[in-house]
Amino acid sequence: MAVIIRESKIIEGKEYTVKVYRTQPGKLITQEEKAKAEKLDAFLLEKMREIEGEMKASGLLALKGKRGEVLKLWYQVGKRLNFMNDTSLIAPGDREFVWRALYDHAGRLAPGPLSERARRNPSTSHFSYCYRLSKFPWEFVEMAGDWTSWCEFFDRSETRNDPRIIEWLGEKAKECDITSRQNWLRPLTKAIHNELGNKDTLVFTKDELFNKLEKIFSDVKEDEGE
Repeated sequence: MAVIIRESKIIEGKEYTVKVYRTQPGKLITQEEKAKAEKLDAFLLEKMREIEGEMKASGLLALKGKRGEVLKLWYQVGKRLNFMNDTSLIAPGDREFVWRALYDHAGRLAPGPLSERARRNPSTSHFSYCYRLSKFPWEFVEMAGDWTSWCEFFDRSETRNDPRIIEWLGEKAKECDITSRQNWLRPLTKAIHNELGNKDTLVFTKDELFNKLEKIFSDVKEDEGE
């Protein structure tokens, strides 16, 4: 399946917004694929308008730009992006292009102007992070830190290179006692980077990696006097 994204092009000295069909390298984009892409594009427009309407009606949209409060908005937006899991709608290999396409229909949900990062690596961009955030329980998310802290966690190269680190954090979310602590994600992110940032963690088994992360977490708790 192809995905439509909109790009600015200079044609004969004038700037135009054009539709571009993107898909996995080497895959032929047939007329049938283009028709499917048009259908998906219409669906994304409808969904993003729907989500924007819900966020406005709930009052959450008003939190946009409020650093200490915006976390709840982006969490709820992420909850409504579950259609990204539907492989009958979005081929796994095309998902990165859909993350980019969401910006074309974001409306007031857009975090700001389309960044070069969103163009270059959309799987690590704003709406992808909203989606990842929503996979954790809200109480856990709120206690861990603000939106900036969560973005820093998702941004780290070690986190992006090894998804098992996020999986480990998901396991921590199941521990009731962790929710008694607040704003612990930023020091934990820094500690993980200091310990694992120069290592290829993919050489570790899952148990080895999780044990290392547990040790890092324990040390952070100790440093905080707990």
